[in-house]
Amino acid sequence: MKIDKKEAELIEKLIHHWEKDQLIEPQKANQLRENYRTLVHDNRTFDWQNLAFIAFFFAITCLVLAVVLLLVDKWLMQLLNTLLDTSDLLKAFLFALLAVPLYWLALRRRRKHPEKVYSNEALFLFGAITVAFSLVYLGMYFNNGSGYFPMVILLTAISYGIIGIAMASKLTWIFCLLTLAVWFGTETGYRSGWEPYFLHMNYPLRFVLFGLVLLFAGKWFWHKTRLQEFSEITYITGLLGLFLALWLLSIFGNYGELDAWYQVSRISLIYWSILFGVGSALAIMYGLKYHDERTKDIGVAFLLLNLYTRYFEFFWDSLHKVIFFTILAVSFWLIGKQAENLWNIHGDKNKR
Repeated sequence: MKIDKKEAELIEKLIHHWEKDQLIEPQKANQLRENYRTLVHDNRTFDWQNLAFIAFFFAITCLVLAVVLLLVDKWLMQLLNTLLDTSDLLKAFLFALLAVPLYWLALRRRRKHPEKVYSNEALFLFGAITVAFSLVYLGMYFNNGSGYFPMVILLTAISYGIIGIAMASKLTWIFCLLTLAVWFGTETGYRSGWEPYFLHMNYPLRFVLFGLVLLFAGKWFWHKTRLQEFSEITYITGLLGLFLALWLLSIFGNYGELDAWYQVSRISLIYWSILFGVGSALAIMYGLKYHDERTKDIGVAFLLLNLYTRYFEFFWDSLHKVIFFTILAVSFWLIGKQAENLWNIHGDKNKR
């Protein structure tokens, strides 16, 4: 338990009062002072945990970006192929072999330092990257000229899923979900001949379905002992994917070509915005009813995003920019003020 500065001052006054009235001995008073001082939490203390999370997040993001750029850069891939002047099958085997000690080191470090959550999970990233390289080369070896590369992406997702469950690595499981999303996009694109529509759906509408699948999968995982620890991650990923897809739908509708989209009025797409708003409202209601703060917060965030997107769409051209940004500033100030009030109320309840 931690206490703040104000609570510490009150306790100090009480101890001083008891000591002055001889209700407790001076030795006991000093013991009480030493005890409560260890519980004092300075609100001005820097949140090093958040800094650690942010630092590792950007480290992982930059490393993933570097790997992606490496894979798409022909010159670098030629250089890598020159350095590994062997068959694609042997390259796949070497990268798979390299993944074994990397995952072993990650598991060993997690057992030795379980408190270092972020750095431990970040180590699993290196194993995930070697697995990706292994499967890319394996796909190149078995390539029969059909250009059907989504199968390699699906195999990568399955591999990440198996490794994530076997090693209880949430980061690897996130890679599995993201890779599944990439596979779903490329698979539907390949099946449609890379046309804008698949079963009369553009990409955002397709990913509404994908987000719903992850959403229900996350709830189903909660009832499976082996998958329970991945339930929340899957649910939140599905919820974010669903709302991002609904947001894009509220802007572009079910149009797959920009030329067709430019020719329609924004008001004709309003029913997608209504659907987006209804979805956000349902998330807020669900969060309030079942005390699910994550769902409620995501619902509120996307409801605001919906309102501000519509504001930009309908008033950017019609309002003078001074008036436009003044209204925007006032709205943000009102939201901030209300959020501050709610935060203070919540803080008072916790103190009680």
